[in-house]
Amino acid sequence: MNTSNLIKNAIPQSGLGHWAETYLTWSGVGLIGSFIANILDKEANLSYAAFYTSAVNDAIGYNFWVLLSVIGVLLFLITLPMIYLSTFFPKILGVTDHARRLTYTFFLVAFDEGCLMIGILTANFLHTSERISLLATKSFLFSNVGFFSILVLAFINSLLWLLGESIYNRNDKAYSGIVNIILNSPVRYLAPLYLMVAGVALYLIIKQ
Repeated sequence: MNTSNLIKNAIPQSGLGHWAETYLTWSGVGLIGSFIANILDKEANLSYAAFYTSAVNDAIGYNFWVLLSVIGVLLFLITLPMIYLSTFFPKILGVTDHARRLTYTFFLVAFDEGCLMIGILTANFLHTSERISLLATKSFLFSNVGFFSILVLAFINSLLWLLGESIYNRNDKAYSGIVNIILNSPVRYLAPLYLMVAGVALYLIIKQ
């Protein structure tokens, strides 16, 4: 399989249209919400009033996004072997389906939260006001947010969507994309690769 076909097959059944629509929706809410909050706070009688800009930043937090992502990755690592074993032991198929849906849920919420956070950070990058800059630094643990930081965050957030939509599809409840590629790989390559990736992931999670 060449690189072009590999990339094409790695895309979940929901398609890139769903990815783009969700990204634009949630990041747009964060971006527009930040601008409107800034305008409303400017109308306040007190200087540096930040009631609405504070509300925007209180909506989500970087640490909570990390927590959702970590839980999603852990569930993903647990669910993959379950999917493989369910082909030999049909009795665990029901439990496996529930595990896939739970994994999908955590990835989905993390992705939505990440999109909202990216929208707010983009507003901060555009220097809408000093209020947003100060509050974003406190809320997201970022200082001097640049285009590269937002781009890296967007890439990582997209990986959450890729894993979540691949392991469970809301329409037909099947797996697709990268999960399908993984499970169709020869076991002699899949097993050591899985153990290596799982080990590295667990080490990074534990060491934070």
